[in-house]
Amino acid sequence: MAGMASKTIEVLLPGELSGYVQRMVKGGRYQDASEVVRDALRRMEATELADELKQFERAFAGGHDRSETEDDIQRVEAAVQAGRKG
Repeated sequence: MAGMASKTIEVLLPGELSGYVQRMVKGGRYQDASEVVRDALRRMEATELADELKQFERAFAGGHDRSETEDDIQRVEAAVQAGRKG
């Protein structure tokens, strides 16, 4: 996590998710519960960005069959900004 400021937060998990986190740590894949949660959040963010990219590509497929909308532009700008922060 070099270069990233950390902030402690409390997360309440239902038993089945808590058990999953514990199994991941006990299995040696992660050092602690925080690593499990960080990895899950990174994967979630990556999935969302990939979905945005797919939407963008669909919007402009076929050589600009339609003009980009303000919503298209805002989605692209948001994805660019999110990429710069990460």
